[in-house]
Amino acid sequence: MSFGLKMHRHGIGKLLAPIRQFQSRTADGKERLWKVWWLAGIPVGWLTSALVLFSEGARSAGHGGWGDALDVARFLTYLAWFRLAWRCSRNVGHPAWTSMARGALVLGLVLSGMV
Repeated sequence: MSFGLKMHRHGIGKLLAPIRQFQSRTADGKERLWKVWWLAGIPVGWLTSALVLFSEGARSAGHGGWGDALDVARFLTYLAWFRLAWRCSRNVGHPAWTSMARGALVLGLVLSGMV
């Protein structure tokens, strides 16, 4: 293996290390809620919004089955984030945030199932 290839792999590994640590801490329920809520929640929000637009576009084009499949993908995406945020919801500075976060998560789950 050449020196350049070693440096390239090592550099990517260093860049990905914080992401892997975040994933591990989140999956274990050890990450701070604000990080899960904002750092993971915003991209999830963008993705689920795009999936709503694509599913409605598919239905408008007469592809109802694709629209339904995209809705299922949207719901499962939200559900995956829901589980991570729920696990980390106790990692807050004030206990009231746990209740508020869990309430918002459940409301989001209900609304996600209705749209």
